[in-house]
Amino acid sequence: MMIINLNHEIILHPQPEDVDTITVHARVEGYDSTFTATNFLEEFNEDECHSKENLNYFLMASGINDDDTTNGIIKLIVYVSEVTSPASSGYFPGCALKVWLSLVYDDIQIEDAVQASFEESYNIRFRSASMLVVESLPRKLYEKTSSTDEKCAVCLEEFNNGSRVVTLPCEHYFDDECVVKWFETGHFCPLCRFELPCQDQ
Repeated sequence: MMIINLNHEIILHPQPEDVDTITVHARVEGYDSTFTATNFLEEFNEDECHSKENLNYFLMASGINDDDTTNGIIKLIVYVSEVTSPASSGYFPGCALKVWLSLVYDDIQIEDAVQASFEESYNIRFRSASMLVVESLPRKLYEKTSSTDEKCAVCLEEFNNGSRVVTLPCEHYFDDECVVKWFETGHFCPLCRFELPCQDQ
């Protein structure tokens, strides 16, 4: 049985760039990822929604089956709809909303899911990503925008101002050289397991 937990925090006075945004922190058995949307309900109710697609990929890559993935996303949409409705207390336009979505199988299904995930990972972890796709990923020059030192998750070195970084569809970014080498032996994002097409697809 799948257990879906949802809770939230309303930010009454957010930073200007966070006004009217909804950030979903998703967690599945040790895997974490974050998705941010403006006009969340409108976006998530459309078929071609980037945030919803990324959340869907994340849940599936974490070992959640199709039915539970769909159920989790539907419950998330209903939950956000209730929190942001005019009848809700505490939320109003101009706020920012953080939502935590946690999906957990009961003990027996956890063991089955872990075993299946291990077997799947063992079979596909050495399949390289399509070099055509890797070469077409967006690249930009890194500009430090905060006092926090950001690091490439592959080499664990701090990004240098002006260095070339590659951004994946999941919005994680890495040193250009590092991520190209990474995708020579695998096709998952080093941070969230977002899956790129394989070389033989």
